[in-house]
Amino acid sequence: AKAKRRVGLGFTGLGDALIMLGLRYDTKGARDEAARISAVMRDAAYESSVELARERGAFPLFNADLYLSRGSFASRLPQGLKDKIRANGIRNSHLLSIAPTGTISLAFCDNASNGIEPAFSWQYLRKKRQADGTFREWTVEDHAVRLFRHTQGQATPLPPAFVTALEMSAEDHAAMVAAVAPYIDTGISKTV
Repeated sequence: AKAKRRVGLGFTGLGDALIMLGLRYDTKGARDEAARISAVMRDAAYESSVELARERGAFPLFNADLYLSRGSFASRLPQGLKDKIRANGIRNSHLLSIAPTGTISLAFCDNASNGIEPAFSWQYLRKKRQADGTFREWTVEDHAVRLFRHTQGQATPLPPAFVTALEMSAEDHAAMVAAVAPYIDTGISKTV
């Protein structure tokens, strides 16, 4: 771990962000936007890691020729980033992964859609065991739906961008992974 200094930067809430942009998750427009977001995240992460290497040194196993060799993830970076990596090194061997952020999204992100996923359901019942062994139930509502209802009114029908995971095909889920994968150097957790 010390020799590579891997980190796992990623995102959560992609599904809700696409909804708020008026993009239905299972469309080409949504995949194009997700790819654009991922490219910006990749470039910013790599740029920052190069700056950290300039200040504190590259990860101990760094070898510019191997790291930038043909077929490696880094070989597909924009030329300007590759030049900076060759000149300054890079602090972290791997920077990006999209984790399954279900509990984090619920607890810290106002129940935004988790990771790369669309919303599972607009509303569901969550059951939690209490310290005394009893259970307590909560109704949990998706962030995008709650925001839409707050701004547009309770009776306003959800527009077409609102689509849940179960309302699209497995192929559409896989297509989103394919759109984002070229910009992620480690892994993507995705339920299909």
